[in-house]
Amino acid sequence: MINRRKSHINVKSKIVSRIGFSLFIILMILAGTLCGCIDNQGLVKDAIPTQTDSTNGELIHIASGKSNEARLQSEEPKASEENSSTNEGEEDLVPCESETATSTSPAPTLEESELTLYGEVLVHFIDVGQGDSILIQTPEQNILIDAGERTAGESVVEYLRNLNVTYLNIVISTHPHSDHIGGLINVINNITTGEVIDPAVPHTTQTYEDYLVLIDQKNIKFTEGKAGMSRDLGGGALMQIIHPSSPSVSDLNNASIVVRLTFGDISFVFSGDAENEAENEILLRDYDLSATVLKVGHHGSRTSTSDSYLSAVSPKVAVISCGKDNTYGHPHEETLKLLKDSGIDVYRTDTNGTIVIKTDGQSLDIDTQYVPVDNETDDQEEIVPDVKYVGSIKSDKYHYPTCTYAKRILEENQIWFESIEEAEAAGYKPCGVCKPK
Repeated sequence: MINRRKSHINVKSKIVSRIGFSLFIILMILAGTLCGCIDNQGLVKDAIPTQTDSTNGELIHIASGKSNEARLQSEEPKASEENSSTNEGEEDLVPCESETATSTSPAPTLEESELTLYGEVLVHFIDVGQGDSILIQTPEQNILIDAGERTAGESVVEYLRNLNVTYLNIVISTHPHSDHIGGLINVINNITTGEVIDPAVPHTTQTYEDYLVLIDQKNIKFTEGKAGMSRDLGGGALMQIIHPSSPSVSDLNNASIVVRLTFGDISFVFSGDAENEAENEILLRDYDLSATVLKVGHHGSRTSTSDSYLSAVSPKVAVISCGKDNTYGHPHEETLKLLKDSGIDVYRTDTNGTIVIKTDGQSLDIDTQYVPVDNETDDQEEIVPDVKYVGSIKSDKYHYPTCTYAKRILEENQIWFESIEEAEAAGYKPCGVCKPK
């Protein structure tokens, strides 16, 4: 009895095992057919991974019968990957991007990120005479763009201290001209600085060398600023660099870093000393240039702020940073007329002093040290000197005041002419670089 029971149990176990195995095979075949891993011949096909959305890691099933639109959508991550390759090596300049993102799954750019808006942003256009200095204060960070001539550095430091600014997250040097970087030496010496962004254009002046040595001595992070970089400044404020893509060594003005700042519905464009050449390059790129406020390029020179650039920015307010009765004649009448004809409110540091713009992301409050400037140009001869050309008593050439060579003429050697006729009557010839006419 016992043996039969054991035999019965063994047979039953074998039957159950065989039935179980058969059911297992059937289930495997059915599962393989349903998932497409086994073809109609019962062979296991190579596994084809389901396409992954590179922006968020979600799985997307794309059927073969999808429309062209669906196929185009599936190819968008690939295009993003190609675009991201142009910024290779610049990850540290876009801190919002995930450091763990792979090349096949690029993190969304700052433009695609949802920034939480809170607090206020203040933009201070500091009166430093003939030069630029701009302080941006967001709810979380302080950013300084330029600091005027070396002689202006002390007043910029005093201005920052009066605002209780003891730390600058970022200092941006737009380009190596002394009326932009000179004061930064004093600033960096006295205000703790986290990072310097610079176009990294080779330059040989003592001021620029002193500035670079100081950055190195203080072990401050030095970053080459290039178009396409962006930073989340906190509070919903976003900073983008829109120029240069490759700095111009021969023309420092056109190597200027140009910055666009957005905060809610309000935006600013800070043009440095960018001239028409740089503006044209910017227009060729696919950037949103629209801005509520434009910091006019090159102190209001006629060589900046072209019709097409102004039209693309389409500002409601323009700010010109320049020195009172400066020898360059900035801002030039042509620029002022263009701004006036475009219906833009103009503020100037030479007549308004320091200008502070406060925004909550929806509206602007503008506070000036002095009364606002009248946009009318009828009386501009009282503000803009009637001289247009400059020469040196040490040479026989005359130039536009904005010419690179004109800027090298020592003040005591300058001679000014109201017209080409006057310059040539005095024995001067036109400069072959700026070609005055």
